[in-house]
Amino acid sequence: MQKPFQPFHAGRRREDYRALTGNARYVDDLRSPVGRPPVLHMLVVRSPYAHARIVRIHLDEARSLPGVVGAFTGAELVRAMPTLPIGPMPGVFDPGRHPLAVERARYVGDPVAVILAETLPIAEDARDLVDVEYEVLPAVVDPEQALEAEAPLLYEDLGSNVAFVHHLRGGESEAAFTRADHVLHLRLENQRLAPSSLESRACMFDFDPGSGQLSAWVSSQAIFRVRETLAMFLGLNSGKILVHNAEVGGAFGAKNVFLGEEVIAAYLAMAHARPVKWIEQRDENLHAQSQGRGQIHNIEAAFQADGILLGLKLRSLADLGAFLVATTTMVPTRVPLMLCGPYRVQAVESEVIGVFTNKATTAPYRGAGRPEATYIVERVMDRIAHELDIDPAEVRRRNFIAPQDFPYRTVTGVVYDSGNYQAILERVLELGDYPGWRARQRASRASAHPRLLGLGLASFIELSGDSMAPPAHIPHEAATVRIRRDGTILVQCGVAHNGQGHFTTLARIAATVFQLPDEQVEVRMNDSSLPGYSVGTFGSRITQVTGSAVLLAAEAVRDKALHCAACLLEASAADMVLEEGRFNVRGTPTRAIPLGDLARQVEEQPELIEREAPNPANGTAIEGLAAWREYSPAGAAYASGAHLAVVEIDPDTGGIQILNYVAVDDCGRILQRELAEAQVHGSLAQGIGQALYEEVVYDEDGQLLSGTLLNYALPLAHMLPAFITDFVETPSPFNPLGAKGVAESGCIGAPPAIVNAVLDALSPLGITTIDMPLTPEKIWALLYARRQRDI
Repeated sequence: MQKPFQPFHAGRRREDYRALTGNARYVDDLRSPVGRPPVLHMLVVRSPYAHARIVRIHLDEARSLPGVVGAFTGAELVRAMPTLPIGPMPGVFDPGRHPLAVERARYVGDPVAVILAETLPIAEDARDLVDVEYEVLPAVVDPEQALEAEAPLLYEDLGSNVAFVHHLRGGESEAAFTRADHVLHLRLENQRLAPSSLESRACMFDFDPGSGQLSAWVSSQAIFRVRETLAMFLGLNSGKILVHNAEVGGAFGAKNVFLGEEVIAAYLAMAHARPVKWIEQRDENLHAQSQGRGQIHNIEAAFQADGILLGLKLRSLADLGAFLVATTTMVPTRVPLMLCGPYRVQAVESEVIGVFTNKATTAPYRGAGRPEATYIVERVMDRIAHELDIDPAEVRRRNFIAPQDFPYRTVTGVVYDSGNYQAILERVLELGDYPGWRARQRASRASAHPRLLGLGLASFIELSGDSMAPPAHIPHEAATVRIRRDGTILVQCGVAHNGQGHFTTLARIAATVFQLPDEQVEVRMNDSSLPGYSVGTFGSRITQVTGSAVLLAAEAVRDKALHCAACLLEASAADMVLEEGRFNVRGTPTRAIPLGDLARQVEEQPELIEREAPNPANGTAIEGLAAWREYSPAGAAYASGAHLAVVEIDPDTGGIQILNYVAVDDCGRILQRELAEAQVHGSLAQGIGQALYEEVVYDEDGQLLSGTLLNYALPLAHMLPAFITDFVETPSPFNPLGAKGVAESGCIGAPPAIVNAVLDALSPLGITTIDMPLTPEKIWALLYARRQRDI
């Protein structure tokens, strides 16, 4: 039986040097390729109205400005193009969305025309000269109002604003509710969020008419998806499209798919045979980038007098925005699948209604369905605890899936590979001094001047290693590992790196296989021409899926090298030992051959090894001492965790102070603790941001009120607490590394932990519900209303 891959201690991240020294090259740092004309700059003209018919677009003044290469309406550019793919879900209304708006704008920021100019300032001046005549139409921004019979319609041929209705039923719901001692009702909102990556959307394209090759430089999570999208829209063979990922300043799910403008920039590069660059400006990003969450949930929960949760009924409204992309419907329909969380729920019944509104579209944002589902079930758990006067930790203990029950199939059909939920919770309670804080809370409430002190828990699962299915002939992930003539190792894969530390992780996996320092391993990614493949960087999947492909390829090359060395040294393969970059015969260290010499001899005598099968992604042969290996996991790995938040509320201002925050995660076998902790810290910042600060807000006319960073509140460093983090390891049996994901855990666990803590602090006042974000104004208003009732 093969020994499990052993974790290792990480040194400095090799990705950090360029960023810290200012030498990182983002798309906007790139210039025209050598020998090509200077870059043209594209800017987008956007609708100022949430709903309007485009009557006429006047471009003559813009076109006449010196330095303007072209100005185009959306209709001129996209009528011959296909519409955006909406994903495989049956029964969904396809609005036929083009890359630019045609005839009608349906949200503030909808792109209606583009400018192409020699410089960015000229393009900005030209954009100011564009005059668009609009016929303003009624808008609808509230998804509940969008369901009303008299609501304005975004698409008349649909006859309503309902894009889809999705049902899920698992277990015997009616029996569970009949058997229950209690039923509670909750209405919960998961507000819209702006992904707000440091770098907005960015792309540059160059087309060579002679060779017919389109080169793309993007800020993306999925370079092969970029390639296929460009091929579809532009009518090119995908083999003629070369995609490079530049440095990426954050993505968080929002750079998985093109929304349209990127396709237009590529088309203009082809039409003008010149490089074209488009860098989304910050106000555009807040108006037009896909947004996250945006769901309203009505919950019924059936439970026993001892706190056992029997069943859940969910009616969910998903605010889809004005149009769909391939990943839009996936998020709200995933919520009911994840609704059991880490608990033995006996029945789930759900209805998810996807609703069109006059807003930017929604798509995955860090967590993508797991935060929404966790928020529901964790709010339910705390309400059960408060209604029965049982400690919230004890309620969770009574409902957890037991360690011996794995693999565990939930009533919604999801299979959890492994876990130990109670051990995680007990570790959180210990690290956070839960009994001590409860004792302080009781003492305070019994005093003459009680403090508004609250404790909140959240236990959760995190789906990881899942994929958006690639074409049938392509694996989920593939990598090539090569031993080079100088004795170093080259790892090549199809990952689109977004800053998580993949260069460091993949180098260490290969270095461990070859017993080499990681400095002797080079990792290449971010390039579709490399001998590798990846469906994308999302869903906390790269370490466990790409890492497994690298591991398998490295082991295959090592085994090839071992047999080659045995042949050259005239020894048995069983007697070969790999140490410090060389094979030697056990007991005879003078009979040895370095890895570099092996690679050289194989290049000169290819008959020494069996020829590697062609790379199935592009059909090219793998030459030399190298191996291509593809990897598709047996199933998704389910990470898990538990969070504890301790808060105090200032009764005079409504301000919330986080006194203590503890996060314990089970991300399987931890390969690099430092990188895992960094992912937890980053996602906690975003999860706390949702709980306390962030919200995309539209007025009733569809105008974006949070359209700048002056009024979309992102948390700064001083607004976040110090975190206590730790890990419990239950390796996944579904991949050879035993790894699970961790990158989204903070976004999943922090919102319910903090909201539960705040409601725990307010519970003596009879306040039982509140919606995020928990702003001081909102808390103060609740406290003021309570004081008025007491007068």
